[in-house]
Amino acid sequence: MIRTQVYIPEEQLNELKLLTAMGYGTFSELFREGINEVIKKKKVKKARKFDPWKDFVGMLKGGPKTDGVKLINDYYLNDVV
Repeated sequence: MIRTQVYIPEEQLNELKLLTAMGYGTFSELFREGINEVIKKKKVKKARKFDPWKDFVGMLKGGPKTDGVKLINDYYLNDVV
């Protein structure tokens, strides 16, 4: 194990001390358990299946500011004239 120093809010420190006093483990064990939960959560989000089409569509922003009916009508009116 590697020793490290971390700054946490006093409220979190007090909660960890309380859990330790209640017998849920040592301070270090609880701290490492929390770190493991964050790592698992982040890995699940990152490991989603790659879908190039959905990723491409997700990049598109904006588009026409009018509804589809007006666009169709404008197209046909311009085509006829």
